[in-house]
Amino acid sequence: MPAIVDHDARRAALARIAADLIAEEGVEAATVRAIARAAGFSTKVVSHYFQDKRALLLMTYRFAAQDSVLAASDAARRSDGETYALSLLPTQPGMVRNWKVWLAFWGFAISDAAFAEEQRNQALAAAAQLAAILARDPRFGHLDETARGAAARNLITTVIGVAVQAAFDPKTWTPEVQAETVLARLAEWSSPA
Repeated sequence: MPAIVDHDARRAALARIAADLIAEEGVEAATVRAIARAAGFSTKVVSHYFQDKRALLLMTYRFAAQDSVLAASDAARRSDGETYALSLLPTQPGMVRNWKVWLAFWGFAISDAAFAEEQRNQALAAAAQLAAILARDPRFGHLDETARGAAARNLITTVIGVAVQAAFDPKTWTPEVQAETVLARLAEWSSPA
């Protein structure tokens, strides 16, 4: 009897391997051959799951986004706006990897509609999630829906800027400096004590 294979799980595992390769060595390192070697599969198995390298790279980009969403959603369920915003920063190994993957793909997003749409959707989803969290946080009760949306977009833009700086200058942009910067921006929108 042939082994039963969970194709979605295998696709996700291959995307995780590709993400690790990209974070360590750049997009060029994510070849079908390198991914197959790291996974212990033949290149034929990897090729079975992805129409071409572009499809593999788009799945990897989405994997990094989904992995971050899961981590941030966990923070969102049990916390306030501060914890959620801080959970998006590249201060933990998984988030560092995911930010490296996103940064590696931003060049594609400039000229590729699918990558650009993915980037846009991820930023909008993060801002919407943050706005919903701020709506539950008493420190932001004075903000109406429009102002909460503006605060969320402003904060997501700050998180993105901090993450970019941290990727290129981790010695200056330590986890503590990242948190201080984001919390200072968040404080601009909270009600006075």
